[in-house]
Amino acid sequence: MKRREFLERTGWFVVGATLVGIPGCTDDAKSDPRGTFSFPQGVASGDPRESSVVLWTRVVRGTDPGEVQVRVEVASDAGFNKVVANQVVTATAGSDHTVRVLVTGLIPGSSYSYRFTAGQDSISGQTITAPTANADVQVNFAWVSCQDYSAGNYGAYRQMLIDDAARPAGDRIFAVIHLGDMIYETRASGFQTAIDDEFRSIGLTNADGSPRGVPAFPSGGGMRAGANFANTVDDYRSLYKTFLSDPDLQAARARWPFISIWDDHEFTDDCWQSQANYTDDMTVDEPDQIRRVAASQAWFEYVPVQLTGAGGVVPSQAKDFAPPATAVTDAAFTAPNADNFVDEPSNKAAVGAITIYRSLRFGKHVELVMTDERSYRSDHAVPEELAKSAMFLTPRSALPKDLVNLLDLGSAANTPQIPLGGTVIPNPRAASPIGTILGKAQKQWWKDTMKGSDATWKLWGNEVTLMRLRITSLGATSALPADLVVTADSWDGYNAERTELMTFLKTNNIQNVVVLTGDIHAAFAGQVMDTFDPGTPGAPATSTPVAVEFVGPGVSSNSLFSAFYAATVSTPQLNALIAADSTSVGGSKFTENLNLLLLHGTAAAGAYALNHAVIPQAFDPTANAHLKYADTNAQGYAYIKVGADKVQSSIVTIHRPIVQPNGTTGPGLKRTASFTVNSGTPALGANDPQFNPTDTKPFPLT
Repeated sequence: MKRREFLERTGWFVVGATLVGIPGCTDDAKSDPRGTFSFPQGVASGDPRESSVVLWTRVVRGTDPGEVQVRVEVASDAGFNKVVANQVVTATAGSDHTVRVLVTGLIPGSSYSYRFTAGQDSISGQTITAPTANADVQVNFAWVSCQDYSAGNYGAYRQMLIDDAARPAGDRIFAVIHLGDMIYETRASGFQTAIDDEFRSIGLTNADGSPRGVPAFPSGGGMRAGANFANTVDDYRSLYKTFLSDPDLQAARARWPFISIWDDHEFTDDCWQSQANYTDDMTVDEPDQIRRVAASQAWFEYVPVQLTGAGGVVPSQAKDFAPPATAVTDAAFTAPNADNFVDEPSNKAAVGAITIYRSLRFGKHVELVMTDERSYRSDHAVPEELAKSAMFLTPRSALPKDLVNLLDLGSAANTPQIPLGGTVIPNPRAASPIGTILGKAQKQWWKDTMKGSDATWKLWGNEVTLMRLRITSLGATSALPADLVVTADSWDGYNAERTELMTFLKTNNIQNVVVLTGDIHAAFAGQVMDTFDPGTPGAPATSTPVAVEFVGPGVSSNSLFSAFYAATVSTPQLNALIAADSTSVGGSKFTENLNLLLLHGTAAAGAYALNHAVIPQAFDPTANAHLKYADTNAQGYAYIKVGADKVQSSIVTIHRPIVQPNGTTGPGLKRTASFTVNSGTPALGANDPQFNPTDTKPFPLT
């Protein structure tokens, strides 16, 4: 009872499908006129399992901070003639008037309608339960990430709804996987400014013509290194209320169950454990344990998930949010332990307040493995002060590959000094453990789940890019004297653990692993190798593909292409490698040369920048040989359908979402790149990607 009482105080209820009360109004005064109550963030469902699903809403009575009685009904028909659950629950200020209802005892593989009613006001949605573990059925998902509210409207969701209505019934989306960055924790900063196709800052409007932007934080927020960020639980709640006000997102959440994980911006940009990274000065510590707890609480209140008791082929110890038993302070971090976790009490308590990694089973063919890649990861391999002193492009982007790999190894590299800029300096990671993204416990759970599942396909809901994205060198005398990685905040910054995991797949003959990724504001498709450094000490002589990765674009966030363009605009030599002006040959002023650079090497991109034509002799077949598709200037969503013998996936790119769709036409499609993976073969189809005849293909495929 103590646990149940705690959960109810936080807006969490459990309702059995056999609990059918008397249909009708809630226990609030029935004389309240229609419009007394509202559901400003819509409804949602989440984490569908064989016999249960989580339902969610937020209900308020004007500006009244008091409790609201709300009736939840679940029916097996759209007209609510066959009600299977009916109960009154309470929305309180303690949970910001959100309610989360775990409905149990449902029939596997079945569609349900649900509604919340307060007084004479109601709101409804649709959801579905997972098929039984032995059901031989095709399962279809969409996946999304990165929905910066101030950088674009959420037309990707409207396009998703339109596209799905046109699909055959058997191909329609079952659930939407959200891989994080559902909110962005800062406001009025560079990456939250909408830009148009000419890289000009523009103002956005909502459907009613009002300016689209993030309002001031209730507390005023925090300020560090020029960033104004959410600082309290009410600040984070304010962000969810704003982001979830978008009508297209509300429509999608009412249509499908979401399966959600967080990335960094639900807490703080490029975070690790409870540490922030706003400053580039390592002498300025940024422990944010109090913010970590506040961010976790708001996420749990606004995102419908089933954590405690969720099960899975290997239980993950996932658990609902619970405030730490002891007071949490923003205490300076201590040195990490041998597992690269900071045992400082407040960090340990803040991270431990909630556990969200988990797996979900969908029929005979799908094990969906969702990982948390922020709570247990170690600090970035290259210290910010080192990156700053070496004048790298940014502290965590476009860093020398070999330096990142060496520092990631920590003490295992057995290298007390490192070369940097023609000199030798002490290795700042000489005494550190090997870097980690998953952390010890989650990594073992990932291995056990991948090995223990008998599903035909193992889908990995992975936040940050797994494949290597290498920028090749042009030689010691050029502006790029060494090979670079696009970002060390992804798995490229944690190469040793990536190699460990991929080698585990190979050694244990775990096949049919497909990685679904977001985060990077671009679209990629390719093969994941057991090692990306063949022939180096400790690595095999050749690389072997062990999985396929599809990276979906962001919903609205400014693209990777635009970020690299802005970062290099003051250096024309580098800028031309990112965006080539090909207007003289009938092309664009901003041709996405970054695509060519990643697919075929820096020399090829340089040749195009000079000659406005791809020079075949300049192609570098080893640049990123595993990468088969690149679209670095994209917004949209991705789709996958999983059957017994193959997986078919599509990366859907929309027109830049700077205009609010009208609800019927959507933003419109630029392209749909389609791919096939056959069972037993970790490779894309020989003729992939496939496009529709009317598609505008991305450069250099045009």
